[in-house]
Amino acid sequence: MDIFNWIEDNFSPQYFSSDQFIYEDMESQSGYSLPLIYTPFSGNEIGHWCDRGSILDFLCATEGAGKNLLDFGPGDGWPSLPLASYAGKVIGLDSSLRRVEICVQNARRLGIENAEFKFYDPDTSLPFADGYFDGATAASSIEQTPNPRKTLQELHRVLKPGGKLRFSYESLEPYRGGKEKDFFILNLRENRSKLVLFDRKIDKEEVIQYAITLALPGEKIFAMFSASSDEMSFNKISPEILERLAPEIIGIQKCKTFHPCGKTFLRWLEKAGFKEARMTRIGKEAAREIFLQLSEKERPVNLRDIDRILLPAVREIIGIPVAVSADSMITAVK
Repeated sequence: MDIFNWIEDNFSPQYFSSDQFIYEDMESQSGYSLPLIYTPFSGNEIGHWCDRGSILDFLCATEGAGKNLLDFGPGDGWPSLPLASYAGKVIGLDSSLRRVEICVQNARRLGIENAEFKFYDPDTSLPFADGYFDGATAASSIEQTPNPRKTLQELHRVLKPGGKLRFSYESLEPYRGGKEKDFFILNLRENRSKLVLFDRKIDKEEVIQYAITLALPGEKIFAMFSASSDEMSFNKISPEILERLAPEIIGIQKCKTFHPCGKTFLRWLEKAGFKEARMTRIGKEAAREIFLQLSEKERPVNLRDIDRILLPAVREIIGIPVAVSADSMITAVK
């Protein structure tokens, strides 16, 4: 029997939106890896250069210097906290209370005073007046809302005329051909964990997820599936295994998210009222290319010197339109 049907038949999982499903349980959405937020910036790390390229991408695309910016779905405070030094004010808006708490804590720890974080109910309108923001960013967060199309309409409403929205999104296309069904294990507090199962319906642009909360640490779950954690795969998650885990199951949740492809997003943006929307190359790509072109001795380590190199390249690359691609972002102008 299909494992998802078996879960439905035997456990009647309770439905939750994505904030309650997973994000409330994450102490760090990024695994404490974000440069400048959790770790010092290193000029010798390609990942840090790529992260900087992404931050400058959001900055240049929204023309954010001195502006009133909205960061929709900030996670751990990204990109809002790194952008704050360039903006008059940044407001991060999230439907997870835990994410808001984490962002506030990170802002205080870093001494950032012009970044504010607010909670909103995802079933309501955004809590801002029409035309409140000069620009908006969203890092793979729009598709996590119950109604991405309505979210785009709301983002259009709260932007000023001429205001720009720059966002990334998770396309399902890279999962086609073998990764439609997948899993991961999230360790929680108090030796608990979540076994999260994915059923990606790529042609429908939607994902059904099941989260099984267990009174076991993740290491013990791995051990139940195989002698070596490296051998665990989705195909080993069977009704028999879940029956063995049943005494440790605290609860089972279900979540459905919609993941529009680039073409769908562009069509929805037009219908939401944006006068222009286009998919472009990304700042992270420019940063990666520059890092690889420079020898270790040539690479600056000072962030200001790195920005001098990256800013012109990022401005150029995000102006280059591309066909629909998994490695691209969208800029929309109200």
